[in-house]
Amino acid sequence: MAAEVRSLKEMIGELIVARIPALDKEGMVFVRLHKVEASGIWIESHTYNQEMLERFDMPISTTTLILFVPFAAISYVVASVETIALSEPGLGLTE
Repeated sequence: MAAEVRSLKEMIGELIVARIPALDKEGMVFVRLHKVEASGIWIESHTYNQEMLERFDMPISTTTLILFVPFAAISYVVASVETIALSEPGLGLTE
């Protein structure tokens, strides 16, 4: 039986890992998915919020910023499925 891959809409409210170059030119980001629209997603980034508080010299805010990211600006989103993954080096299976 094939493992089921959840849709983005099913991941709303969860923390996800994605490659979004506008937020990190080199690596992946850890963001909370708030909404999925036809042309992109609404996300919350703790790192981005911290940067904005520092930039505007604000020690606290009564709101949290969320960002709309068009699908064209997302390289990939990482999800997982219920199946076992093994580390070959960790198990001593590589040369």
